[in-house]
Amino acid sequence: MRDKKTLTRADLVRQRRKKDDTRRLAPTTERASRPAPAIASRNVTMDAATVRKPKAKAARQYQALAAAPAAGRMFAPALPRIHIRVGWRLLSFFLVGLLGAALYYTWTAPMFRVAGTTLVGNQFVTVEEINSTLGLGGTHIFLLTPAKIETALRLHFPEITSVKVSVALPNTVTATITERQPLVRWEQDGGFAWLDAEGVAFRPRDERSGLVVVMASGSAPTGPRSESDALAPIPLVHPQIVETARLLSPYVPAGSVLLYDPKYGIGWADGRGWKIWFGSSPEQLDMKLRIYTVLVDSLAQRGIAPTFINVAHLNAPYYRLGQ
Repeated sequence: MRDKKTLTRADLVRQRRKKDDTRRLAPTTERASRPAPAIASRNVTMDAATVRKPKAKAARQYQALAAAPAAGRMFAPALPRIHIRVGWRLLSFFLVGLLGAALYYTWTAPMFRVAGTTLVGNQFVTVEEINSTLGLGGTHIFLLTPAKIETALRLHFPEITSVKVSVALPNTVTATITERQPLVRWEQDGGFAWLDAEGVAFRPRDERSGLVVVMASGSAPTGPRSESDALAPIPLVHPQIVETARLLSPYVPAGSVLLYDPKYGIGWADGRGWKIWFGSSPEQLDMKLRIYTVLVDSLAQRGIAPTFINVAHLNAPYYRLGQ
């Protein structure tokens, strides 16, 4: 009887918890009838059936709430994430397309078509002659080869000794040339041409004063081909003949011109009634002139009127009378 009346504080707590659990767990008969192991706490033995496990139960309630959506709330569906990876194949395809577009533009754009040639260093050759000969109008700038243009200019214009062609974008072609300087006006068979010091003939562009005029009665021997310049033309007249004409030109009497004869060389028709010939070589030309002067004075003192004098050979000068 004493035990029933005298209850400890722990007993009172157990009884209160038991009543609360009984009201809370009354609908669940299965849980109430399940036996529970005894739990020791503070040296007091407690019935495990009367002990609540809040942590485990709270975890189950949290999981249930997380699984079920709250009433009255709507959730948008999750969108898939799109990952774009730029690999070498895609980059290569892009670069090829860009290059193709650039090539198409440069090939079809009018700005890359050549309109004409810019000429630098010319004195006689005109731009119109260059453009007419080359025919570069409308040609694409990327199809031009400077070396081929240089060769074409040298072959078509013998008066050009050197040429340098440069090509620049978008459509500029520049030709820098060096021309031969005319020295002799060579007249033969009703026509004439300009000759430079090497005997190369080229077309005259205008009437140029100061040239040595030579009237030829026949073709002169040609000069040797240049060994250092494969594109140089063969000289029409041997350089020695040109040099002889140049040296004799100051001694030509007024009103006369230099003559060329394939047999006798360079000379002139003297107004006193004869023709004088000095040959084709410029060697010892000053001595030939002295012999000629002495011979003319000697003939005049003797009253001889020659019609032909030849001093081409120093050791055997001679003259002729009449025909």
